[in-house]
Amino acid sequence: MSDNLNGSVTVAKEAYEEILTHSKGAYPHECCGMLLGSFNKDGSKNITARAPLTNTNSERANDRYEIDPGEMLMLEKEARKNGLDVVGIYHSHPDHPSRPSQFDRDRGWPDYSYIIVACEKGVKTEAKSWSFENPDDPFTEEELIIKE
Repeated sequence: MSDNLNGSVTVAKEAYEEILTHSKGAYPHECCGMLLGSFNKDGSKNITARAPLTNTNSERANDRYEIDPGEMLMLEKEARKNGLDVVGIYHSHPDHPSRPSQFDRDRGWPDYSYIIVACEKGVKTEAKSWSFENPDDPFTEEELIIKE
C-alpha cells in the first residue's frame, strides 16, 4: 500500500467482475449500485456482493448518476435480511478517470467506500476505491484488493 492510500477494501472476485460488467453494459451512461458486505474492526471493509441500482438521471446519465431512495431502501432491507451491510456505492465514469468528481464528493457519505470504474469506450475498465471519515475531509484512495 502506498502512502497515498487510506485503509483497504476487499472485494470478492465475482462481485468485482459483476461491477465491471455492469459498467461496460451501461456505457455510454453511468451505472450505479450498492456494495454489500461488512465493516471490520480495523476499519477495513469486505464486499461479498453488489446490488445494481437504476440510474434515474435522465438528463445527464453520461456523467451523473441519481439513486431512487426507495429502491435503495428496499435493497438495503433485503441485504440486512441476508446478514449484509451496505458498505458503499459503486458507479462508472464513462471515458473519464476512476477518481471522484466534486459532484461525487458533495454527495458522498462518511465511512462508505466508493468504487469508481473508468470505462473507456465501453471496453477497457479500471477501478479504484475512495473513502473519507469526516464530513469536511476530501476523498482518499483505499487499497482495492480482489479476493478469489
